[in-house]
Formats: sequence, C-alpha cells, structure tokens
Amino acid sequence: MKEKCISAIVFAAVTLTLVGCNQENQSDSSSHKQHLSKVVQVETRPVTARTLTEQVTGYGVVKSHNSVALKSLQTSQITAIYFEAGQAVKKGQLLVQFDPAAAKAKVARDQAQLNATKQAWLRQKELVNKGVVARSTYDESESDYKQALAQLEQDESQLTELAIKAPFDGVISQTDFHVGDVVTVGNTLATLYTPDQLSIEYQLPAAQKQNYHLDQTVTVYSELTPSEHAQGTVSYVSPNIAMGLVTLKAKLPDAKKFSPGQNVKVVQQTRQLLQQVTIPTSSLITNIQGAQVFIVVNNKARLRDVKVGQYYDGYVQILSGLAVGDQLVINGQNYLRTDQKVEATLAQQPTTQSSQPATAGTK
Repeated sequence: MKEKCISAIVFAAVTLTLVGCNQENQSDSSSHKQHLSKVVQVETRPVTARTLTEQVTGYGVVKSHNSVALKSLQTSQITAIYFEAGQAVKKGQLLVQFDPAAAKAKVARDQAQLNATKQAWLRQKELVNKGVVARSTYDESESDYKQALAQLEQDESQLTELAIKAPFDGVISQTDFHVGDVVTVGNTLATLYTPDQLSIEYQLPAAQKQNYHLDQTVTVYSELTPSEHAQGTVSYVSPNIAMGLVTLKAKLPDAKKFSPGQNVKVVQQTRQLLQQVTIPTSSLITNIQGAQVFIVVNNKARLRDVKVGQYYDGYVQILSGLAVGDQLVINGQNYLRTDQKVEATLAQQPTTQSSQPATAGTK
C-alpha cells in the first residue's frame, strides 16, 4: 500500500512539471509571436553598385635629384644662423657662421710672417745677383717665403670654411642646431635641395606586383602631419623582389611641404573594380556567425549572411549575399528579428556617392 502511495505522488509531481513546462513553452511561443507581430520602424536604402579604385599603402622616404648635406668641416661654435626651415636661398648666400676669431688671428699672423719672409727673399735675390751671398742662402730664403705663403693659404681656407654658403639655388631644410652650439667635424647642419626635383622611394607588397604600373597616381602623406599631402606619379617599378616587397619611385611635381630624408606614407591607386556592391559600414552586423545584414522583403525583415571585402570611407564592399536593389535596413536593425513585421521609411540617398578606394597595405 505504501509503495502505491509513493508512486502516485511521483506521478503527480511529474505531471505537474510537464504541465508547467508546457505552459512555459506556450508562454514563450506566445511572447515570440507577439514580438514578431509588433511592427518596428526602420530606415532602408536600396543596395547600389559603384566603381571602386583599389589602392595599396606603403612607406618610403623623400629624395631629391639635386641635394647636398651641409656639414661642419671644423669643430667650432655657431655665432649666427641666417636661414629658416623651408626658405629659398640663392647660390653663395651665407647660411651659417662659426666663430672666426681664432682663425682670423691665425691669418693675420700668417700675413705678417709672409711679409717678413718675402722681404728677406727679395733682399737675398738682390745679393745673390751681385754675387755677395751664396746661392744656398737665397734658396733657403725662397723656401721660407713659399712655406709662409702656403701656410697663409691654408689658414685662409680654414677661415672660409667657418662661413657655410649655399652651393646652388634651392630650398634649405630645418637645422637641429642653434646659435651658441659647438659643432664637431662632420655634423650635418642642414640639407639644401631643389624643390622641383623631388621624388619618393617606397616599398609595396610583392603579392600585388602585377597591379603596379608606371604613371599610376600616388598620394604622399607626411607621417608627422598627416594633413599635409601631395600627389605624384609612379616613375619606376623594380623588377626585383626583396623580403616580400617591391621598391618603387614616384615623381612629386608639387612637394613644397616635403624635404629630402623625410619619412612619408604612400598610397598608390592601382586597378579599378567595376560595379561593386557596397553598403554603409553601420548597417553591418558582426557576430560569431560572421557578417550579416537585414533586408526588407514584403514588409518583413530578412536576415542575410554576407561576405565582406575591403572597408573604406564609411562603406564596405560586399562580395556575396546581397544584390543591387535589395532594400537594406540601415537604421533600426539592432532591434530586429528575422520575419518580423516592419514599417520601412526610405532614407535619403547621400548627395555624392563616395568612391574612396579600398585599401590594402604594408604594416
């Protein structure tokens, strides 16, 4: 009798549990149906296609066809700097003056020594012509005079080295030195270059070498101030590959903001991609399933898996999963479920279709 009672209690408990689960499932199903029946306001925009221009990013350095590093030939103190960074200078213009006091004193002493030896040599010349002194005495005085002349010329040359002048017309770079600094032999004071003959030597990934051609457009950006940029054209593509990179060169016809030796970022436009499907990046949903978007079909939301390509300027390239003309949800997609009823408002198209190219590059 006791065993029958226990079995009845267990049966009743299981029955109640199953009834509760059934009611809960019915409640969840009812809630889901209610959610799907709720109309959600969304904004849509027809999917469009456009022509993209691929571009590849690399890094390089500015070079000049005609440039010279102005170096210190002596260890001396700077007493004056007569230029500013980016200034146009003329051939022969004084740029940097070092302390000339000691060198001038040496030249003055040499000049006095030269005058004395010259007078002695001229007297000995007279005397040797008269046969009063031996020829060896005359030769010795002549040697003293020539040595004094050579010493004067040497010290005058060293005095000249203390005044750094422009060897040709050009633009001067900035200097890291200041008045009062003591500069040692070989220190580079600044670089003088011709601004209309600048070029960029840079490297790009070899994987896309077949897309690199002469006369392609490049945009050069300063690494220190990215807002400063200039455009040029490819003038050289190396046939060789080193460490997975290809070396290229580009001419810069207008590069007043750049100077030789400056590190730059180079963006090269390569091939065009016709009729590429693109959507706003903000409409893309990314999760563990991958990339997805919502579209509207017959006033219902439909979730689509998409394969994305390059990202650029607020848009993303769609390689598969969408077609031109699909009504893409661009606002309100975060609150949708598939098959949910929606009330779609057509969003205004952008005034200009951006064609900023997709980007790939070196790190």
